[in-house]
Amino acid sequence: MDEFKLDKSISKAIVDGTLKGYLQYLEERKSKKDSMNVSGAYAWTKGNHIDDQVSKIGQSHNVQFKIEKAGYTWEYLQFTVSENTEDYMVIVKNSRRVQKSFDDQKKKAKEDNYLVNLADINTDILKNSTQNFLVQPEQIQLELNDPEEVRAVLDGTPLNVTQKYSRFYIVTYEIDDETKFVESIKLTMPNRQTMNLELVKDLSYLIQDSEYEITSEDVEPIMNEKVSDQTIFSGDSNAFGYSIPEEEKEESGN
Repeated sequence: MDEFKLDKSISKAIVDGTLKGYLQYLEERKSKKDSMNVSGAYAWTKGNHIDDQVSKIGQSHNVQFKIEKAGYTWEYLQFTVSENTEDYMVIVKNSRRVQKSFDDQKKKAKEDNYLVNLADINTDILKNSTQNFLVQPEQIQLELNDPEEVRAVLDGTPLNVTQKYSRFYIVTYEIDDETKFVESIKLTMPNRQTMNLELVKDLSYLIQDSEYEITSEDVEPIMNEKVSDQTIFSGDSNAFGYSIPEEEKEESGN
């Protein structure tokens, strides 16, 4: 997937922004837990903290952003990366991998949501790619960061994308259920034809290189929370499958 990779400095800015934003979110959870008798609703703010820091760190690395609106009140950031005279759209999403529990026909009947619609941007470029992908026995559910985003997914609300993009990327980050640490960050491209997230580059190695280190003390405020307490993920009918480049499978020895 070398042809679709982003510059390393841009990837590092996205990883650093994700980690710094998560740290700020944890600090806010601690502050509200100490000052309020009930503060669970602040779990919804994680995506805002991460998008905010990706936008701030990314600005010095050719990552631009703009605030758009969908539904009644849901505001989200569209990140734009400009390379080789082309513009690419990037969004950052918390994700979790679960075993597939649906058949393809059932999924196709309910696939009309904003993420799938945005995946149309990649149709031609992925169709013409010579890269072979291996489908994995799991699906990727993406976090919904706002009650209005939940409604947008359920209602099939389209997003307002006024700019012409050549590619659409989703950077997914996974938080370990037990440790609450960010355990992986990956650059993917959603494929409308296959309904898969195609792995472009595993950016997890940049977590260790980042100056933003998450400690056990940082995650203490949410250690006793279950995943279902912290967030809402898209269900089976609004999730993507997962594919990896064939050579990565071969390199792993599997």
